[in-house]
Amino acid sequence: MLTAQEAYQFGLVNKVVPDAEYLQEAMALASTIAGMPPIAAQFAKQAVLRSFDSTMEMGLEYERKLFYMLFASDDMREGMNAFVEKRAPVWKGR
Repeated sequence: MLTAQEAYQFGLVNKVVPDAEYLQEAMALASTIAGMPPIAAQFAKQAVLRSFDSTMEMGLEYERKLFYMLFASDDMREGMNAFVEKRAPVWKGR
């Protein structure tokens, strides 16, 4: 069994917080994810779930396909336009 600090050192987790702060940190992360384009968050979750049942090579190929699909999405165009126009994006999940 690994400690939280060991998991961090091995790159299995990206942050370790005191027990009393875990819920606050989880809520902050959830808020960040909720602000992302819905389709991108959905594809990220699919890629992670798929990684449990595939090789590294297959997982990277699947992730690449999802990336190409995202690049062709309306949300990608909205994100680029919002950046250029210096405004907050309005995600549609398409």
